[in-house]
Amino acid sequence: MQFTEQDRQALYNIWMSQKAKMRITQMEMAKKMQVSPVEFTNALRGSQPLSLGFINNLCGQLHVDPASILPSMKQRPEQANSSRIVTTKIGIDGEIQNAYIEGNQVIIEYRLPTEH
Repeated sequence: MQFTEQDRQALYNIWMSQKAKMRITQMEMAKKMQVSPVEFTNALRGSQPLSLGFINNLCGQLHVDPASILPSMKQRPEQANSSRIVTTKIGIDGEIQNAYIEGNQVIIEYRLPTEH
């Protein structure tokens, strides 16, 4: 997933808000997250790309849901109840004899060519 500058700004804003409430320094948070202070700063300031791992780690430490604060992760109302059709294709090295569905599985029975 690609994160935008709006996501970075939202993450920075929640960090600034929560650190005051939690009375925690940037150095302390970096230590809790097991990242260097430089890595912490670079992620929040834009010197390195945001990663989902960093976001989840920081939001977990701040006790906030990233989906509630990051624009890229917020569900749009029209997406909340929608579903998607997904297609999966596979190739079989043989002659298909039978195919059927059991629950959420597709079972394919096929005959392998004999080797001479």
